[in-house]
Amino acid sequence: MLKNSILFCLALSLTFLTGCSGHPSAGKWTSADQSLTEFSRINIDFDGKASIFPEDSTVPAQNCYWQASSAEKVDLQCGNANQEDGKIFYTFEVSGNQDLATLTLEARTIGRFKRLP
Repeated sequence: MLKNSILFCLALSLTFLTGCSGHPSAGKWTSADQSLTEFSRINIDFDGKASIFPEDSTVPAQNCYWQASSAEKVDLQCGNANQEDGKIFYTFEVSGNQDLATLTLEARTIGRFKRLP
């Protein structure tokens, strides 16, 4: 009886551990559209943090927190080091094949990005 209880608890624990997967937007992204050059890359971490980098810089222009708003979309709440601009709210939407994504600000496309391997 005790052995069955232990096996049941172990199986139940493994089910919960494997039930969580990352959002398709999590990863490293680089600009895919040379005509939209405000940002060159975006890093979206699994832990709910993100960084948006300007062209030719290793220091992020925006540090963000994200939350999933759908299976393909995350909402980014961002700010800069000085907080002069207040909080900026972006949307990052991943395409169906999960290799391309679009960053928008108030329904205006800010950038198109491709996933880095």
